[in-house]
Amino acid sequence: VKGALKLKQAPTGRLIERFNSLERITHWSVAISFVIMALSGLTILFGKFVLLPVLGYTLFAWLTALCKNLHNFVGPFFILSALLMIVLYIKDNFWRAGDGKWLAKAGGMLGGEEVPSGRFNPGEKGWFWIGVVLLGVIMSVTGLIMLFPNFDQVRETMQQTDVIHVIGAVIFIALSFGHIYLGTIGVEGAYQAMRSGYVDEAWAKQHHELWYDDVKSGKIPAKSSGAAAGAPQAQH
Repeated sequence: VKGALKLKQAPTGRLIERFNSLERITHWSVAISFVIMALSGLTILFGKFVLLPVLGYTLFAWLTALCKNLHNFVGPFFILSALLMIVLYIKDNFWRAGDGKWLAKAGGMLGGEEVPSGRFNPGEKGWFWIGVVLLGVIMSVTGLIMLFPNFDQVRETMQQTDVIHVIGAVIFIALSFGHIYLGTIGVEGAYQAMRSGYVDEAWAKQHHELWYDDVKSGKIPAKSSGAAAGAPQAQH
């Protein structure tokens, strides 16, 4: 309704490293495997009603078999990537002073002024704890139970696990749209941060002022430069 969050000040040209190489590789590993799992899972779940009438039996059977194998073999990669992501990001996702005020004003959507936050705001923390941790663990555990039926699970256990997996998947995918939107076109400069690892000081101060202050004071070590090697131009 409000449209994308634009920068209020012109870029300074001074860049701050927001995500290092390992953090970005891990994030994109989770993101890409998540998309593959989501698309293949939705095809298996709803394809009979949506795609079969369009593709016909032969092509749909081939597509479903492909999705099943993708789902089975990409699943373990997603689990390992998500576990590494939790380890890397958990230290910056604990509750801190000021998060309550951020939530009360919905990050600035209520009241007009964006509330200062740390490296991750409470909205991002919510996605981390509810999405990556809670739903990620639920999907991983239920997925492994169904992927390895040779552990003598009874039929009833497999059926119950399947239902939990499907419900969790639909919720997980639905919530991901918010994260994907805000990380791409919803917040100007957000995608650039995860693509290159760098953000302009004006962006950092507007969206994560407490983190920006900690970086500038030296409390949090982070590379900064007016023209970092390999970093994007400020206008991007």
